[in-house]
Amino acid sequence: MVSMGCIKNLLAVITVTLVSSVSFAQVTSGRIVFERKTNLQKKFAGDERMKRFINKDTKSKVEKFELIFNDTMSAFIPIVSDEEEGGGWMSRYLTSQNHVYLDLSANEKLTILDFGGEDTYIKDAIEKKEWKVTESKRNIGGYDCRKAIWYMNDSTRIYAWFSVDIVPSIGPEGFGGLPGAILGLATEDGGVIYFAKEITLDKPDPTKLVREIGKNDVYTKAELRENLEKNMSQWVKPKDLDAMFSWL
Repeated sequence: MVSMGCIKNLLAVITVTLVSSVSFAQVTSGRIVFERKTNLQKKFAGDERMKRFINKDTKSKVEKFELIFNDTMSAFIPIVSDEEEGGGWMSRYLTSQNHVYLDLSANEKLTILDFGGEDTYIKDAIEKKEWKVTESKRNIGGYDCRKAIWYMNDSTRIYAWFSVDIVPSIGPEGFGGLPGAILGLATEDGGVIYFAKEITLDKPDPTKLVREIGKNDVYTKAELRENLEKNMSQWVKPKDLDAMFSWL
């Protein structure tokens, strides 16, 4: 005869097993809402052209984006508020609001670049980034994350916090290349910071994961940069292009 004590112990083991399986279930589709904070004083430090536009009241800007995804595709899309719609030049142009679509199975990335109020289409292979995964950990949105570092160039490091519990290798602005989704992303100086504020596991509408190009011109990153250097050098400086293309 099985004692009541054994039955209780067995039930406890079953309960723990079920809870563990739910807690560690790997997520392959859903929606992540990111908040991006941009320190405009840091972003335009040393730029004499921008000094008159940035003061203590306009030194930072907060925006929201959604990242919807399934196991092979993702779409990173700005969430435009009524305040931003009516915010004028200052609100519209000092930060970018790009759309980024990844097809992981085809290794393709489509970026609709917000450039001077016009949509510019960039299609390339997904760029491979050499991340250094560290032992540093933190919890974001209920998910345990590991910290990784990417050396963008000799003077700039990008920090990312990723969770292996959200399987697709995706993140804000099309960042990826880690064994799980990036839920936090920041420049070393804190000039630009993304953090996930809401994570839901709803399956996305497949039509929102793609963007039709139509008859629009499509460039690679290299082609677009060459075009801008050739035709807009009077207005766009090399350091402006460096800053813009480093995130593409």
